[in-house]
Amino acid sequence: MKKIFLSIILSLLSLSLVACKANDPKSENNLSVPELTAREKAILENAAEHSFLIDFNVDETYKEMSIWVEKYEFGKLVEDEKGRMTTGIEKNGTIIFTTSKTVEEQDQSMFNISIQNDDGTTTATYPEKIEKMAASVSGSTGKTDLHATNKAVLASICYSSGDEGIRSLSTDFYNDMDSHIDELKEYDVVYLLRSEFTK
Repeated sequence: MKKIFLSIILSLLSLSLVACKANDPKSENNLSVPELTAREKAILENAAEHSFLIDFNVDETYKEMSIWVEKYEFGKLVEDEKGRMTTGIEKNGTIIFTTSKTVEEQDQSMFNISIQNDDGTTTATYPEKIEKMAASVSGSTGKTDLHATNKAVLASICYSSGDEGIRSLSTDFYNDMDSHIDELKEYDVVYLLRSEFTK
């Protein structure tokens, strides 16, 4: 029931964001984090443990996009393309990535990924076992030029079992993951939301 409720809320939220974007011309071929109203922030905070919204705006040469989650342990890739989905796209839309604890088991989280644009909404949901950690931190890209990267890092959730405080991944990591991959070694577990746009 909670999963259905969360899906309805996220669909309504993404529709309102896409409607607002239609009247707000932006430069093309980029990814950016939208400004949310206080009400939208409150809805997401109530419905999800972690939540990320990323707008995309592309020209007519881009025909489809793929999105997935990668899991790293102590900097090493252990699972790639979790929940991968590919959908046709047209001009602009919103990517929504949320995690929420399940009621039955507290070490289980539901990962929800949605792509909403004029073609409709595509959604993937899967359970993920997350061991209890001392600390977690999350972050997302500010603005990414699609010409600069083929497989953008959109968001991250990092977990650490250490007692000392942890910091989020650097801005440089989102802009150039390959050159800053060593940052992932600072965490026990890292989940990265990735995307690929194809022509």
